[in-house]
Amino acid sequence: MRSIIDALNKGWTVLGVATVLAHGQNDEGRGFLVTLVEPKIHMSREVYLPYSTETEAMLKQVSMPLAA
Repeated sequence: MRSIIDALNKGWTVLGVATVLAHGQNDEGRGFLVTLVEPKIHMSREVYLPYSTETEAMLKQVSMPLAA
């Protein structure tokens, strides 16, 4: 999550967040795929964050609604 916070502090914005689910019967691979953009240099990158309630709360504050 630190990488997302650092990027936001440097002017990047969250373009989108997708919820990633594990295949199978368990929930251990659940997480978020976050797309970041830097508007001044027209660059984007994707970052995977493992699921936690803290991460989910932070992403809800800085992005549009989560996509499933």
